[in-house]
Amino acid sequence: MKADFKCRIDELVPLARLLRTSYVRDQADFQDLLPEDYTAAFLTDYDAQVAAADGLEATSVQIAKRMVFTERIAGVYKELPRTLDFLAARVRRATPLTVPADRFGIEQARRARNNDDHSGLEAALKTLLQNMEANKAALAAKGQKPADTQQLQDLYEALVKDTTSQGSQMSAQKGNTEENMTVLNALYAEMTHLFNDGKALYARSDKAKAEDYTFRQLLKRVRRERTATPVQ
Repeated sequence: MKADFKCRIDELVPLARLLRTSYVRDQADFQDLLPEDYTAAFLTDYDAQVAAADGLEATSVQIAKRMVFTERIAGVYKELPRTLDFLAARVRRATPLTVPADRFGIEQARRARNNDDHSGLEAALKTLLQNMEANKAALAAKGQKPADTQQLQDLYEALVKDTTSQGSQMSAQKGNTEENMTVLNALYAEMTHLFNDGKALYARSDKAKAEDYTFRQLLKRVRRERTATPVQ
């Protein structure tokens, strides 16, 4: 969903508040122009839409949440090569095996990890763990401890969990972004009425007031005020 407004998302609410101030000052003129539209209910609805827009979770916050999952997956990737190296040494010496060493799943897991193929890595680790279970005695004879196998199991489960969570977070972000845009566009639709009707009222009679209902002029004011406000 696209924005109907031509400014940054974080600039829309400050714009709406400036516009509200002008409207409250000139409310009698608006009511005289369009009495059925500019009743007390208009300001109540407008304030509710401003509050809804102001309460939205920023997209940057949603992205930051997603990055937490990405960092955890990176931790899984970092630990995996050493674990696979130790296992490969034991598989190479273990006998008998139910599958050839090159079909055990170790190289497949390495390749998927190196290609950043999450779904491929999950599949490879699943196969690897199944083969380890089927060859538990032979691997134990070569030094594979239950704790070593559990470490690999934990890595697999963490990867599956975090990949699933990341996908859910991405879906939620997409949904939230679309819902957010619906709210923001609805607010801007109300603002557009004020812009247009303010222009009708003052464009030919009061240049100063007309600028209070000009999108470009208000946007300049918002940006100027932000620049002048010191960072805390």
